[in-house]
Amino acid sequence: MTETATLRPYGPEHDATTVRWLDSGELRATFGFRGAISVESHRRWVEASPDTYIWAILDTRGVHCGNTLLHVNARHCSGYFQMYIGEPAARGRGLGETALRLTLAHGFETLALHRVWLHTFADNLAAEALYRKHGFVLEGIERDAIQADGRFISQNRWSQLADEWRRLRERSES
Repeated sequence: MTETATLRPYGPEHDATTVRWLDSGELRATFGFRGAISVESHRRWVEASPDTYIWAILDTRGVHCGNTLLHVNARHCSGYFQMYIGEPAARGRGLGETALRLTLAHGFETLALHRVWLHTFADNLAAEALYRKHGFVLEGIERDAIQADGRFISQNRWSQLADEWRRLRERSES
């Protein structure tokens, strides 16, 4: 089942919830954070990232459940995608799938990106299935790319090109 999600521009009102999620053990490991994250340090990061488009993911009741972002390299017409559903009770409801579709539409239509790329940890099979379903192509494995909790973790690099996205969209609309 896919629940409809809405994306809202990320603002200071989303910081406290986001920091709570990012400080949780699960997301901390997922993103490889080492030090403590405060609302103030997170806000500084957001404000120092003018080339990054960040949206809060809201469920049908308007509850902030996660975030998605595109870090844009305008010179290369490329965007690095990240997304997470931070609220555990919101996972498995299809919010991530809807947020992915909306973020890709913004990247390819509004920003006229040529390429969107992302990383997954090699053991994140659910994320890989979602990205594959939505047309992402595995480019390669970055072996032992991240060190977390005293061990090295490989990550997979995925991408999608604008023409691939358009073809998939046309097929799904027909």
